[in-house]
Amino acid sequence: MLKTLNNKVLDDLNWNILKELSENARISSAEIGRRVGLSAPAVADRIQKLEKQGYIKGYNANIDFDKIGLTIQAFVNFKSTKLNHKEKVKMVEGFPEVAEWHSVTGNTSMVLKVITHNSRQLEEVIERLMEFGETSTSLILSARTDLKFFKNVLKNKKRA
Repeated sequence: MLKTLNNKVLDDLNWNILKELSENARISSAEIGRRVGLSAPAVADRIQKLEKQGYIKGYNANIDFDKIGLTIQAFVNFKSTKLNHKEKVKMVEGFPEVAEWHSVTGNTSMVLKVITHNSRQLEEVIERLMEFGETSTSLILSARTDLKFFKNVLKNKKRA
């Protein structure tokens, strides 16, 4: 078992439920139950508690952006000495093209994932950002986002 920051304990069953949900958020409680050795109502109860305690923040769809016409994806490193952190967050959250932002250490203060219809739209985003600081952009050529990260976390947890 692993203690978390709020001193709650996640047992192996909860870890396994989280693993199953991370691989397929639409999996039924009955199927999770078959895989982890619990009844469907017991799984549903545990999931509800994990949601209430904040271990599960939500469920997301994995959208194929190319199919819906959003063909340009880029990581934009953004550095600004003109804005404080709260101002930067407020600004980037006002950009509909910013799918993700991360406050980071290093030479930049934020890494943004920007998704646009075309390169001109990306250029406009970069130009607006440059009014407040410096940018460095890398186009995403291909990506794999389903690396089954959680499975590796579980494997390493059991060795520790």
